[in-house]
Amino acid sequence: MKKILFAILSIFSLSAAAQVDVTFQVDMNDVTGFTTPEVNGIFNAWCGNCAPMSDADGDGVWDLTISLAPGTYEYKYSFDNWTGQETLVPGSSCTMTTGIYTNRVLNVSVAD
Repeated sequence: MKKILFAILSIFSLSAAAQVDVTFQVDMNDVTGFTTPEVNGIFNAWCGNCAPMSDADGDGVWDLTISLAPGTYEYKYSFDNWTGQETLVPGSSCTMTTGIYTNRVLNVSVAD
């Protein structure tokens, strides 16, 4: 039993160690009529208000740090639980279009 528990804890430790802190930032200085920006993506099931951002220094640039495992992620900035969202142009740099949706793409890797 101890060997099995150790093996499970070792796997969990390896998974946790592979996480990378990613800081998302969005400049909201030219946007009016919002309360809270959010970052939504496949990492949080596009949940709306699950990842609210903050602007601690009041400069209009909102941020949030999320720990992610290495991989490729689609995401988008929105505000107030999808009341509004950024509009991205298909074919733009660092985006992916699937059907009618164009989202940002982020590749997370662990430095050697």
